[in-house]
Amino acid sequence: MIRFKFLSILFVMALLYSCDDTTPGIGTSTIPEEDHILSDTASYEITTKSILVDSVYARTRTAYLGRYTDPVFGEFNADFMAQFTCTDNFEFPETMQNVNKLDLFVQYTGFYGDSLAAMKMQIDTLNRVIPEEAKSNFYTSIDPSKYYNKNASPIASVTYSAGGASVDTIFTSGTTKVYNQTVKLPLSLGKFMQDKYKENKNNYKDASQFIKNVLKGFYIHCASGDGSVIYIDNLVLQISFNYLIESSTGKVDSLVTGISRFAATKEVIQVNHFQNSSTLKDLANDNNSTYIKTPAGIVTEAILPMDKIELSHSKDTLNSASVSFTKYNSDDLNAKYPMGTPQYLLMIRKSDLYSFFENSKLPDSKTSFLTTLGTTAATKNQYTYSNIARLITHCLAEKKAGLKSNPNWVNDNPDWNKVVLVPVNVEYDSSSTNLQLLK
Repeated sequence: MIRFKFLSILFVMALLYSCDDTTPGIGTSTIPEEDHILSDTASYEITTKSILVDSVYARTRTAYLGRYTDPVFGEFNADFMAQFTCTDNFEFPETMQNVNKLDLFVQYTGFYGDSLAAMKMQIDTLNRVIPEEAKSNFYTSIDPSKYYNKNASPIASVTYSAGGASVDTIFTSGTTKVYNQTVKLPLSLGKFMQDKYKENKNNYKDASQFIKNVLKGFYIHCASGDGSVIYIDNLVLQISFNYLIESSTGKVDSLVTGISRFAATKEVIQVNHFQNSSTLKDLANDNNSTYIKTPAGIVTEAILPMDKIELSHSKDTLNSASVSFTKYNSDDLNAKYPMGTPQYLLMIRKSDLYSFFENSKLPDSKTSFLTTLGTTAATKNQYTYSNIARLITHCLAEKKAGLKSNPNWVNDNPDWNKVVLVPVNVEYDSSSTNLQLLK
């Protein structure tokens, strides 16, 4: 959790004097004294407030599971629905005999809260395919009850703790510690998967056919407990079975065990569902501070003083404009599990908040900007955007063009001069950059 109070925004204006139409002296090495450039600076106050964001677009490979009650922000619940993929033209061995085990591996590299808090995970099968075409299905306000029968018995439930004895495997991937929780699923589901293969191999032709005809997915949620939220990186369904191979006698009569795995990957749907308590409404109405709480919850809105800039410097050229926001610690300094401070903070136009993530955009330094928490002694509690001049120029030009055709353009577009601050994760690889909502 980070708390903001007012800061200032500093604009540097360059006043330019142009030459006349004859442009004498082009190519010469002299500049007339009257054509020199003057510069000046001006400071403006900006207004901030907290706004509730009850749902965010979250098509991400990270799934969240658990419940945590924070003394400041109240209760937060996280659950998710996941589909599983299969390789194209998947095949079981022709001599497959029977399924002897079906497991779900829940693997994660991080969690928030008490590592020993007793939690109960419940798994239900989906009875409807989640339509991929509708982007609304990837918002954290999605209603899981539309996709599973909440009155039916779950296929599995297990008590676990994020870092306690229930973690059956802990291994490292490079320098990262990976926790694994194994959930035993009913053999009847494994037998059903086998029967669907025998019925028609095309049920396993590709991920789409597998989801449609074999397994529509799981709804995984917290049935009870409070104290931790795990960040799931991998979800793997493993089916173990017996099949026959050729023995030393030349006959196919030796029984061996094989496994096949079906993973929840980015090629299929994995959608998070978040719920926050009503406590956030009280925080959003706090007039002394503005807040940021993710994932989903509260973001800080800033109203940039565009009209004042335009009125005072209508004939000036805006060379640069910087703005800094100072972070204040939580009031609950004695919290056992204080919320972390985001390393990256995205500034984006309020009108673009949803489309930016829907379309997997990246900061363009025109209508969206990325910055990091300062590292020096003077800036360690500050997020500074070093130059948002292009944003100001863009917004003022947009307003000017809008007023030409619509005198009520400003009233019809009340967010034209507003930005929001959103914590994000930033991932880099050799070919691309990816922004995700902060855990």
